[in-house]
Amino acid sequence: MKPYEITYRVRSYETGVANRVTLPTLCNYLQEAAGDHAIELGFGILELQTRGLSWMIARLHLKLARDVPWGGDVRLVTWPSGLKGRLVALRDFRLLDAQGVEVGEAVSEWLTVDLAAQRIVRPAEAFQAVVPPNVARVPLAASDGGGKFAALAKVDATARILVRRADHDFNDHVNNVHYVEWALEALPAVFRARSVRELDIVFRQAAHAGDELESRLEVVDADQCRCAIVRPSDGALLATAALAF
Repeated sequence: MKPYEITYRVRSYETGVANRVTLPTLCNYLQEAAGDHAIELGFGILELQTRGLSWMIARLHLKLARDVPWGGDVRLVTWPSGLKGRLVALRDFRLLDAQGVEVGEAVSEWLTVDLAAQRIVRPAEAFQAVVPPNVARVPLAASDGGGKFAALAKVDATARILVRRADHDFNDHVNNVHYVEWALEALPAVFRARSVRELDIVFRQAAHAGDELESRLEVVDADQCRCAIVRPSDGALLATAALAF
């Protein structure tokens, strides 16, 4: 199977104060490329929706070697990379610049959800058929990642979040990239001017418009933080993330 390739030019509104591409923008690039490739292979969102199904991301682990400036190119190379168990579809990514120098790599985990029943089902046979055995994986795939924790050891910083209707996507719940934004919202000042070099985020429950959430952050050491997105009204844990700088 030939990997899918697409290049994104970093635009002004996709950068932060340091004129470099933001982490949420990179996550949007990954999401868009994954969706485009799925459509090309015959199991895109629109195709699944005709059967009452949809893809929902369960985890994203992204590691970056360097920043990309405003006006620079990010070339994504992505491919379905197998199944984990019977229910989790895997997709890997390589991120390159215009000269083909590596910017980073990522692995993602996806679930197929029956929208009416709100339950996980096995990925479409079309997905299983296009993934050859022993498909290549990016090196990051061997990592267990740091986002799979149940609770913070302590809370060093918090940010209050009100979920907006504009945060919803085609699945009628909050798009995954907003959880990344919320994790960054709680960062203490000492981390804000630094680039995130690694993100491992696990999506556990969906948020909806009107929810009042709290982004809680634990400083692990001078280069690492952990974040939990919670809904205080019922104590639900919506996402956990590990960030390294």
